[in-house]
Amino acid sequence: MIVTIRGKLMKKEPARIIIEVGGLGYACNISTNTYDQLHGIGHEVSLLTHFHVTDNNQSLFAFLEETERELFLMLIGVSGIGPKTAIILLSAVTPNEFKRRLIAGEVSMLTALPGIGPKTARRIIVELKDKFVKLTPDDLPKEDDDMAPEFSDACDALQALGFQVLDIQKAFGKIQKGGQNMGTEEIVKTVLAKLQ
Repeated sequence: MIVTIRGKLMKKEPARIIIEVGGLGYACNISTNTYDQLHGIGHEVSLLTHFHVTDNNQSLFAFLEETERELFLMLIGVSGIGPKTAIILLSAVTPNEFKRRLIAGEVSMLTALPGIGPKTARRIIVELKDKFVKLTPDDLPKEDDDMAPEFSDACDALQALGFQVLDIQKAFGKIQKGGQNMGTEEIVKTVLAKLQ
């Protein structure tokens, strides 16, 4: 198993680099997070790796941070998530942002990432969330369908105004604790007052 690689950076592309080690060039698949942090061509680099072997292919994946490699390994352990999909997911957001979306348990936040449908998002949440936090029945994946129609419509309106789903959900939680019956327009006004 190849777990690290150290050598001269010979080629650098957003999804792939080539590192020369002892006269051999190793092609490594990377996320855009790793790409953004790498020095220019000709510099020596030291990366963490995962060597992925299937019947038809052998691929090397490289990471600058242990957090990103751990997330990658967790993702490819989820049924239906291959290494290329995992790298695309990790390229869409930072590892910390991905964890935040996962812990929030909101399907809609994960489906905003490329290559993730609702079923896959639910599977990722159920299989990985307990690795970060202790699951309670209230922590199961939350979907927009679970909301009252007024809240669902308000959520769509607030997202159209540029607010993040997680912030909207937190504001909804405060409103719902008050136990008031509100229409869509009233919910939007109340949340706007809380978010601004």
